Amino acid sequence: MSILNVAVIGAGTSGLCAAKHCLEQGFKVTVYEQTEAIGGIWWYTDKTGKDEYGLNIHSAMYKSLRTNLPHQVMCFPDFSYPSDTLPYPPYPIVFDFLNSYVDHFKIREHIKLRHNIVRINPLDGGQWEILVKDLPNNHYDTIIYDVVLVCNGHYHTPRIPDVCGSDDFKGKFMHSHDYRKPEAFQNETVLVIGAGPSGTDLVTDISKYAQRVTFSQHKVPNETPEQFAKRESVMPDKVTLQEDVKRFTETGAEFLNGTHQTFSIVIFATGYKYSFPFLSVDTGITVDDNFVQPLYKQIINIEHPTMAFIGIPFHSPNSHMYDLQVRFALKFISGAKKLPSKAEMLKDMRAQTQIHWNKGYRKHQTHFLADEQREYFVQVAETAEIKNLPLVLSQMHFDSRVTMSKSPKDYRKYRYTIVDDKTFTKERYED
Repeated sequence: MSILNVAVIGAGTSGLCAAKHCLEQGFKVTVYEQTEAIGGIWWYTDKTGKDEYGLNIHSAMYKSLRTNLPHQVMCFPDFSYPSDTLPYPPYPIVFDFLNSYVDHFKIREHIKLRHNIVRINPLDGGQWEILVKDLPNNHYDTIIYDVVLVCNGHYHTPRIPDVCGSDDFKGKFMHSHDYRKPEAFQNETVLVIGAGPSGTDLVTDISKYAQRVTFSQHKVPNETPEQFAKRESVMPDKVTLQEDVKRFTETGAEFLNGTHQTFSIVIFATGYKYSFPFLSVDTGITVDDNFVQPLYKQIINIEHPTMAFIGIPFHSPNSHMYDLQVRFALKFISGAKKLPSKAEMLKDMRAQTQIHWNKGYRKHQTHFLADEQREYFVQVAETAEIKNLPLVLSQMHFDSRVTMSKSPKDYRKYRYTIVDDKTFTKERYED
């Protein structure tokens, strides 16, 4: 087999994992990273908006961020955090961990920082033409690669819902992507929309400085008003709970329950869009309401199977999942195992998507994996005939999510210990 020339797009967690496995297989690897440092979302910068080259700031990292998963789920199968690491480490620990990973596996010399991918076009024979810009030198190069691994993450392009009256509001709108420090909200009246991990973190953070904070969350089906109101009991001081926003007004927001509150700032913690502005239309990849297709097992580009996407599924143990997905992609791309036909892959994608939608997931939630992650890992491992992830990772992930929902202020005060591939222990501790 000839030595494949591989382009990895992004030097975040998934891109570094992809590079490591490609190098181990003897491939020639170049990792392109738009920013000045490796780490992807785990590299912190005070900057928001545009960088000095006019490109959107990629990172959504805020100063107080700690992981929302135990560190055992955040490491790699063959590279772990030190045993004395905090159960939910702050971002500098994660950033240092990723740099240690890069140095341990000798990846750094293959990374080109401050290089922006402008366009990727498919060529005959399965190769790729990539136009890349060296940002500091304002220089463009066109390079041919055999394989493209897209690892640009999905925490960079904010997803903001279209709410009636948005144009009427006279206060400030922002997305959690541009949140950095709570001190900026001193004496403000703040509405945070979105009850995911970032929304929960921001509410806790901002409530220490703001005059008052309102947390807007979805009511779940069949939830009584009393049950919904009970959620407020676990929230920090100065935080009140509200239902979804019905419409914005000049001074604030009216909620579905008919009440109105005034605000000076509204923060959307409403997630992100999958975005691949560097992919030409000829790659065959489309994003429709956050549904990325056509992908085989949410990884291989069915139209051009020498391209793979690492990290598309959402709400999964990330580093371990990235490792599984990279091993899956390379098993087929290397020729060690033959892919099914295009028709078979499309049929599989449509069948799996329909199963997911039949559970009540909407199109923009196509790549969400909650209880489904265990089955997804089994499918990926069995399809490629590779080693699956230990069951204990999914179990810990699920347990930490349940603990977060029940105790959003204190869920990080639990220490997990892996006993074996199927068992873990959990104990309360104090920082």
